[in-house]
Amino acid sequence: MTPELDAAAIAATVIILAVLGSSATLWIRHIQRPRTEIIPDANTPVWSIGWVNFLLFICAEVVIVSLVQISGAHFLKDSISAHDGELTPWIAVAAVLLLQVPLLAVFYFLRHFIPHEFGGRLNSQGYSLGAALKEAAPLILMFLPIIWIVTFAWTKFLEIFQAIGLIEEIEPQELITLFQGGGDPVAIGLLIIFAVILAPIVEELIFRGCIYRFLKSKMAFIAAQVLSGTVFAIMHGNLLSFVPLILVGVVLARVYEKSGNILVPMCFHAYFNAFSLLMLFIVSQSNMLPQ
Repeated sequence: MTPELDAAAIAATVIILAVLGSSATLWIRHIQRPRTEIIPDANTPVWSIGWVNFLLFICAEVVIVSLVQISGAHFLKDSISAHDGELTPWIAVAAVLLLQVPLLAVFYFLRHFIPHEFGGRLNSQGYSLGAALKEAAPLILMFLPIIWIVTFAWTKFLEIFQAIGLIEEIEPQELITLFQGGGDPVAIGLLIIFAVILAPIVEELIFRGCIYRFLKSKMAFIAAQVLSGTVFAIMHGNLLSFVPLILVGVVLARVYEKSGNILVPMCFHAYFNAFSLLMLFIVSQSNMLPQ
């Protein structure tokens, strides 16, 4: 192994140990706090729009996203054919935009042009972006090791099922494979920006700001957190990340519930994606991932 690869492996180890130490310290302080501060308050406003309007919202999202993606695929068919259907960085950029932009557009249109049916407050507490970033920073350090443990356990569980022939080969998310493979640095840079900024904004507005708040109006908030987290995981369409993403979805809903402001889970989501990409880059440089 070259010195550069050794340095990458050492960097990954140091970062992981730092996260584990920080997490342990934060959890100890958290447990020592009064019980009334540990249990999340119901701070997030519910979205009391009724099942009919909620289903209309979901249908509008699905229909508009589908139409945009079909139109986009038509315009990109030559590029897709030229690469034999293989996902390239620029095709991935287009795919992300064809999903995230219409999701956000439908959300904005319904809230701002039909406010009586689809409006309502997203926040019960005021936060600046700086305050939200500060609030989310220790939370991501606390929960990262738990997410890692669940990811490891779920991966081992799937490997057992794969060994006895119940499932086929376990594939990572396409974007993860794409980041490992590299490509046009401009396209990769855009994908990183989308992962750290665009995706947290859009996905938190849809999954926590809409779906979770609606479900909370119909059931206990813990059940709403688990169900909205499950929908969040299904949307990503990857078996390997399914259970870990359910946990991430639940944590994001609890962060939203405790803070009462959608900016805080957005920042948590951004930290999570940024850290995941950083570790993926460092570990890939150390040859610790299969090439």
